[in-house]
Amino acid sequence: MKSKKRKPLLKQLINTLIAITILSLGYVCYMVVYDLRVRYINYSELNEISKLNKEYAARFEGFINTIEKETGWKVVIISGLRTRKEQDKLKRDNPQNAAVNKSRHVLGRAIDINLYKREVLTILRLRKSSSNESWRKTGIAQIARRYRLLWGGTYKHYHDPVHFEIN
Repeated sequence: MKSKKRKPLLKQLINTLIAITILSLGYVCYMVVYDLRVRYINYSELNEISKLNKEYAARFEGFINTIEKETGWKVVIISGLRTRKEQDKLKRDNPQNAAVNKSRHVLGRAIDINLYKREVLTILRLRKSSSNESWRKTGIAQIARRYRLLWGGTYKHYHDPVHFEIN
């Protein structure tokens, strides 16, 4: 009789282990694909900047690599080189954005980035809506200074911690 009671329990345990294994593999695959997608986005954005100025692209690439190496955060470029038309639309959508003739993005001299970091099963993200203090805690402001980049988190009248530019 005892063996008959154990079989359903053993079957349930095996099914649970199979489910956990499938979910774990799915999560790992998702993370790998996500990281590959981020690498492709960053490569594409830096390649566009490189067409205008290789030195700017190399400086931004070094900046990103240093962030990832020294802080443990991963970087995704959310905006790099913009056309005059794209910048004009951003200015119309939000009057606080830079005008076409003042935007470093139009010149290939600015990037906007988000940061992300995995902690156990969650992903922490730093975006434009994150506080300047959260961005400072990453050490990114010091890294930007080393690469002679102006950080948008230092602007007095506009919150733009995702922005980094070559003056």
